[in-house]
Amino acid sequence: MKIQLTGKTRLEIDKDQSTMILVIAVATIVTVFCLVSTKALFSQAAYQRRVVNARHSAENQLKTNIQNATTLADQYKNVFEGTAALNAIGGKNTTDASAQPPDGDNGRIVLDALPTTYDFPALLTSMSKILANDNIGAPSIGGTDDLSSVNSTASSNPQPVSIALSISGSGSYANVQSLFKDLERSIRPFDITKLTLSGNETTMSFNMEVTTYYQPAKTLNTTSKEIK
Repeated sequence: MKIQLTGKTRLEIDKDQSTMILVIAVATIVTVFCLVSTKALFSQAAYQRRVVNARHSAENQLKTNIQNATTLADQYKNVFEGTAALNAIGGKNTTDASAQPPDGDNGRIVLDALPTTYDFPALLTSMSKILANDNIGAPSIGGTDDLSSVNSTASSNPQPVSIALSISGSGSYANVQSLFKDLERSIRPFDITKLTLSGNETTMSFNMEVTTYYQPAKTLNTTSKEIK
């Protein structure tokens, strides 16, 4: 009696195994691709969240800056604008751009109080003019020109820099008194740190040590930030 085997042949088994291996390989590739894609999507989503958060932060800062600018403008009007006949240093209160010290509005006086650059020769010229206007005789102005050691570079937080002068001369009591008033009313501040007077009402001699200042210009730093 003959028995007929219905099982698969070796060739069919090998073919099935190859098909299974191919299916597993394709499934593995698809799985890896999905994992990589998912990771990329999560990374992109996280990046977008950082961009949105940074944008919201910038918008909030801009709103704060606008509010501060409005407040500053109101404060400026309250402090510097007015109808008084005299300004803070005793001159005519005027917004005329051609007005010379001590005339001018208080806002201009404050903004022009400190030069933004170091200019020692110009300072000596200005002081000589003041002495001449007050009829001071035998005027002498001394000081050290430190141009090589000063820094007039604009910065975001500039600080006043002092300049020392020694001034001497002579004149009547009225002339010397007028000189002190002019220094007091000057837009540029002059601090008298030491003063010696001698003589009488007709002829009076003086020696004084004076400190004045300049302040480098202020800059507004605008920066950009890269979101990573």
